[in-house]
Amino acid sequence: MPLTYRIIEEFVTENRDIMMDKSLLRHDRYHILAGLRDRLQSSLKDYEEFESELTSLVMQRIEKADTYEELNECHVRAVIGIENFFLEENTVIDVHDLFRIVRDAITIRSMKLLEKEMERDGFGAPPVAYAWVGLGSEGRDEQTMLTDQDNMIIYGEPEHIDKTKESIDAYFLEFSNRAVEALHRVGFEKCKGGVMPSNEKWRGSMGGWKRRLEDRITYERGIFESLDVIILTDARFIYGERQLIDRLLKYFFEFLRDNKNVMKDFIKTAVLMPTALSFFNNFKVEKDGEYKDTFNIKLTGWAPLILSVRMLSINNGIFEVNTLKRIKLLREMNIIKQEMENDLIDAYLTFVRFRIMNQVNSRTEGNNLPGAANHINPEMLRPDEQERIRKAMKSVEALQKYIQEVLLFGQ
Repeated sequence: MPLTYRIIEEFVTENRDIMMDKSLLRHDRYHILAGLRDRLQSSLKDYEEFESELTSLVMQRIEKADTYEELNECHVRAVIGIENFFLEENTVIDVHDLFRIVRDAITIRSMKLLEKEMERDGFGAPPVAYAWVGLGSEGRDEQTMLTDQDNMIIYGEPEHIDKTKESIDAYFLEFSNRAVEALHRVGFEKCKGGVMPSNEKWRGSMGGWKRRLEDRITYERGIFESLDVIILTDARFIYGERQLIDRLLKYFFEFLRDNKNVMKDFIKTAVLMPTALSFFNNFKVEKDGEYKDTFNIKLTGWAPLILSVRMLSINNGIFEVNTLKRIKLLREMNIIKQEMENDLIDAYLTFVRFRIMNQVNSRTEGNNLPGAANHINPEMLRPDEQERIRKAMKSVEALQKYIQEVLLFGQ
């Protein structure tokens, strides 16, 4: 039985007439309320059993796993369990939370196994402190059924004369290459865009990272690109020495906000990302190809929302990475009104709910096309589903218009 307030709503609906009967005796009222108690107890029992199974998976299996293959089994089991949970509860927020708990635990255990592996193979313990950091949906705490690796690594500078910069860099190059392969073995697909520490642009010392950011933001040069700067804004600590990434992000956000021209370019990118709505509020679908008659809900709904909320938040000194928390903070700071807050939260939940359902359906139907989970044929949707997506996309367009007026035209 789902752990939602719907239990109470359904109970009230079913018993509204009899509850209005003022002639009921106390034992009649007791009998009615006892029915609600039984439903709540059943739902709470299901919840407690689920949490117990989750704790068992994380505390007993993941944290004690000795091989990447064991961790892969845990990940497969978790995906199936969370999928069933979603189909029962229909709650996006809990899906994000559950995957953070499970995948963070798997990542942390993988790092610990890798550290032992590096010592065993003669590379020794990490020569300096380091932080393994999540980016993308992992960084924002917004993961769903499908995931790939979006990570970076930052490490300290040499503190002893026997540890040179070159030897430290060499250690973490080997560590990073092995880490990417290890995470692939546990079930995290490699990032097609190369956002992994095996790529030199996502690996470096504190000093190296600062120089990389200065090169891109100030001089528009170096290995880092504008998109990489945007990706870094969603960084979240996962394992190692938290202080390293906290220090880098403090430096990064202050440096970024002070560079008005770069911020203006990022804001323009956000507000110019189109939704799938035409001028007449019809869905713009692909004309040909393998996704003919569909639109990509990730690129034409979810992504413009995420980027717009991100840029408005950073511009106003909000360095929270989670999208819903960013929206709430924007409202608390009176940057947006409550109506817009509600609309944006609804839009986010709508986009992600449809993406999750597509992921579930694609897996069930054996559709292995790379983008299948993000493509929707509007003709296959019920009228009310079409309307929910339209409303969500209109909310994104309203936010983009607001940002244009306040941050671009208002400057």
